[in-house]
Amino acid sequence: MAGNDMIQVKHLTKQFGKLTVLNDISTSFHAGEVVSIIGPSGGGKSTFLRCLNLLEVPTSGQILFDGVDICDKKTDINLHRQKMGMVFQQFNLFENMNVMRNLTAAPVKIKKMPRQQAEEKAVSLLKRVGLADKADAYPSQLSGGQKQHIAIVRALMMEPEVMLFDEPTSALDPEMIGEVLDVMKALAESGMTMIVVTHEMRFAREVSSRTLFLDGGHIEEDKPSHALFEHPESPRLISFLEKVL
Repeated sequence: MAGNDMIQVKHLTKQFGKLTVLNDISTSFHAGEVVSIIGPSGGGKSTFLRCLNLLEVPTSGQILFDGVDICDKKTDINLHRQKMGMVFQQFNLFENMNVMRNLTAAPVKIKKMPRQQAEEKAVSLLKRVGLADKADAYPSQLSGGQKQHIAIVRALMMEPEVMLFDEPTSALDPEMIGEVLDVMKALAESGMTMIVVTHEMRFAREVSSRTLFLDGGHIEEDKPSHALFEHPESPRLISFLEKVL
């Protein structure tokens, strides 16, 4: 399936007041592809990711998802958001709901999935991430790594076409990072389309098929991950990799 354009970004610009955070970005993401977005803090990575499902509304440009311009005011963005799973740095679980309720609330309410079917699906996905015994636990009873596992499962419950990850390991203790990256790696191997803003260079290098280097609101380099890491061309990327590798 890889090779079909699922998301096309055309001349995307995002400004906050007089500050231009993204400047005329054009790229595309294919079905079945795993793309990492790397770069220095403040370079526009998270803003770019949040524009892809209109959590940030672009100042100008187009974002075509399955051929539909989601920036068009006539587009039902909530319908398209159902096809895009989003995993944040800070988990964003509902503290007043146990794990099972966190996982089943959206599919039951938004997709009208029968509750029993939603609960069976939740149990199956919890088994996949090794947390089948946590269905009745509340977020306050979970470690950071477990919360991020649950956040990933919650996104998968909606059966998305693409998963967006915004620095999913940055709030975790070092020993938890590997566990979450293992879940993401298994997801990638299953064929899920993934776009990942990350500081984990090893994940970008070994799991992603492609890596974008974003700096100063521009895509400085965009190529297969092994080529980007082994033969960086832009002086900014060379300098960045010297600091982080």
